[in-house]
Amino acid sequence: MRRLVDELVAGVALPVPTEPDALFDALIRSVSAKTGRELVVLRKEFPHRTASGLWLDLPDRDIIVIDERATPLHQLAIFFHEVWHLLDGACGNHAVGRSVATRMLSSRPDLPALDETVRRVAARSEFKQDEERTAETFGLLAATRFRVWLESEPGAIPTGRGDIAGRISASLGNRRQQV
Repeated sequence: MRRLVDELVAGVALPVPTEPDALFDALIRSVSAKTGRELVVLRKEFPHRTASGLWLDLPDRDIIVIDERATPLHQLAIFFHEVWHLLDGACGNHAVGRSVATRMLSSRPDLPALDETVRRVAARSEFKQDEERTAETFGLLAATRFRVWLESEPGAIPTGRGDIAGRISASLGNRRQQV
């Protein structure tokens, strides 16, 4: 998991801090480059007390739908949770909901039918505990690492504790924020 997060961090060349939309655009490009498929991220309202994210595996692209009411940091965690499912390729009982959602979409991911699709799929999806726990762990780990782009002072260093620059900086007592 950490190696994957490190790869995604390396793919983002943005100033710190940056606007959430710019960060998401960079992350979408990074994940698309990794998978070799187009990735579309949409923000829609999910029903209360249901899922807050959804990955749709379409024949020609992947779509991740994120609850638009979530804060940017929470949206990052949701995004990475769904990215884990996308890269892992396993979604347990998501498959039924995903196939229903996929059938309801035509070639355009922003059709009005998507709103109803999200509501239906989120309301009846059941999840395998272990798969969800792993995806949630990845989502939180990755969001924590990318938080620096959203909440930092200018000049913060977006490095990990495990890389050489992060270890040297920490040993020298660098006070600039690091993730």
